[in-house]
Amino acid sequence: MTMRKVAQRIPFTPSRTQAALLERCFGDRRFVYNQQVEAFNAYDRETNPNPEYPDVTGMKNANGWLRDSPIPSNALSNAIMDFRKARSAYFRKAQYGKHRPRFASRNDSIQSFRNAMPIRRMDGNRYPLSRKLGSVRIRKRDRLRHPIENLSSWTVKRENRTYCLVLLFDVDIQPKTQAEGRIGIDLGVKSLLTLSTGEKIDYPNRLRRLEEDVKREQRKLSRRTKGSNNYRRQRAIVAKAYARLRHYRDNFQHQLSRRLIEENQFIGMETLMVRNMTRKARKRLDADGMPMRNGQSRKRAMNRSILRDGWSGLVDKLSYKAEWYGRILVQVDRFYPSSKLCHDCGHKYEGLRLSEREWVCERCGIPHDRDVNAALNIRDEALRLSREQA
Repeated sequence: MTMRKVAQRIPFTPSRTQAALLERCFGDRRFVYNQQVEAFNAYDRETNPNPEYPDVTGMKNANGWLRDSPIPSNALSNAIMDFRKARSAYFRKAQYGKHRPRFASRNDSIQSFRNAMPIRRMDGNRYPLSRKLGSVRIRKRDRLRHPIENLSSWTVKRENRTYCLVLLFDVDIQPKTQAEGRIGIDLGVKSLLTLSTGEKIDYPNRLRRLEEDVKREQRKLSRRTKGSNNYRRQRAIVAKAYARLRHYRDNFQHQLSRRLIEENQFIGMETLMVRNMTRKARKRLDADGMPMRNGQSRKRAMNRSILRDGWSGLVDKLSYKAEWYGRILVQVDRFYPSSKLCHDCGHKYEGLRLSEREWVCERCGIPHDRDVNAALNIRDEALRLSREQA
């Protein structure tokens, strides 16, 4: 039996009293997290290599109001765990100079706290959070998909003035019956996915309209005076527009990945390095040391398309669903010339340019669609790698 963590998101509307209690919980969680960040900022390799991080008991003794907080003590401990994960990620990726833990702000569009010691029972159609926080009504359309006895933790989250309860269950995922399909997938900028069957899949037009909404609201924000009430209101509108865009893209990726997993037993893909693919073009200097054209303006548009389409999120969803449901997902080397190889005779077209969407093989004379040909080559190479590993 293989247990997996599966989350269910349940929107709810708290009463005015309950909303005030939840806001206080968000603030107390931020306080504990920021205390850890403040201690981390005191770190110095020479003068203070081992800064002292306060624990929950020490913070409660120093701040009596924290002892009377409605937030579960376990949630405060989880805030410290979240900081430790952020610190580990920073040291793991420090060579890029990013991901440094920062102070949490009350102005952040997403606020949350997590309790890993939940109550595993229901009161009718309500789930009790705690004695101080009360309960949350679960509507019929949001009925629990898994037994409450399997509940592992819950998280209360507020995103753009919308509250939701996220329940995390330990679930035994059963593999699906074997499918017959074997496909290769080529990710691209012109089309999101090109399958070896010849099918090309792109995001619905609504996603582009949501992107235009984000741009329009961002332009309005740029005209506001920073720090004013209008600026704060418009910033909330921008955050909501971004959330709609993110949720729509995420939902489409879930539907698409589920369809591909259900229809195919074997899936071949490229190994992606999105960070490398979206780096700036290197500077080019002439003999006098003056900058030359390096194609950065053209590359900027391609980088924007790659990041906008969320390649990494789609690959992650395919990976974990293939593992859950007993499918085989093989990723070929990122340097494999899938677009340049003729699928029929194996001839390599060295002069293939990015602008060429179709080309004719010099050896066998067969015309190729660039993306379909790449998907076919990826499928065959993934099958070969799978046979070698077996």
